[in-house]
Amino acid sequence: MSQAGIEKSAALLLALGEGATAAVFRFLSPLEVSRLGSAMREMEVLPRERVRAILHDYAAEAAEQTGFAADTGRFLDETLKLALSPERAQAMLQRLGASGAQAVEKLAWREPAQIAGLLETQPPQLIAAVISQLPRDVAAAALEVLPGKTRADTLLSLAHSDAPDPDMLRDLDDWLASLEPAAPSQGEAAVASLLGQMSEGSAAAALTQLDQNDADLAARLRVRNLAFEDLARLPEASRKTFLRNIGARTLLHALKGSDGRVLDALTAVMSPTAAKRMCDDLATLGALPVTAIQAAQDDAGATLRRLAAEGAIQFPEEEAA
Repeated sequence: MSQAGIEKSAALLLALGEGATAAVFRFLSPLEVSRLGSAMREMEVLPRERVRAILHDYAAEAAEQTGFAADTGRFLDETLKLALSPERAQAMLQRLGASGAQAVEKLAWREPAQIAGLLETQPPQLIAAVISQLPRDVAAAALEVLPGKTRADTLLSLAHSDAPDPDMLRDLDDWLASLEPAAPSQGEAAVASLLGQMSEGSAAAALTQLDQNDADLAARLRVRNLAFEDLARLPEASRKTFLRNIGARTLLHALKGSDGRVLDALTAVMSPTAAKRMCDDLATLGALPVTAIQAAQDDAGATLRRLAAEGAIQFPEEEAA
């Protein structure tokens, strides 16, 4: 549906009232509800003339209906209809565990771009298994956002596969389980999480205060909260140690999504030749998927935390002590 059609439908639902809108929503997919709901929230008071015009248009369209609904959907949606029989999709859903089925329902309420981002790095067979369980309009919208090669491989897998084997179902259950939020952290993990949400200055002040009561706890919390961006504030010796322990590819990918402070901090402790080579490699690297950048920064952060836990690097506070 076009944006104009969405806005027109949203206005009609507002005019019909809460009861009628709730009844209509029960027959819509999560994506349709989301789009209509967003349009309804953005609307102010509807002028009487606008309501009258909308109702007149819908009455005119209804009078012209012949009772035969021609499906003029896009090629991608048609391909999905050919690839997925309702029987196959239902059989697969029944073979998923209860938690997996619930996770599929929750996934369907996410934005298509977010679904595509989660699926992008998965194998086509798993993407196909997930797509086959989503409402058709959600599935088509998510597929359109995927890279062309991934989309084509997924459609090929959909068209040529029967019900997935037990191994694929286990992989699907594991992937769906990974989408569930982790249980609330306790103890030191909870404190580290809270510090990570605080401003840098407030967190530093809190850790300094903790140093006076429990220096070991403060040190462990600093390690837990270390991230790739913290390289910019580490002493020169610690930055050199990090460079000796990180892979060149991982570092380049991590730097692609960081601000200039980290790059400047690292090139400051490198030889001019090595620094120029790294900057040249970074300039010619090209665009990277957000998922690749995030994975590299996560790996780099893990290396930083490991070195800190081993005592191979120091914090500015520790070095001054």
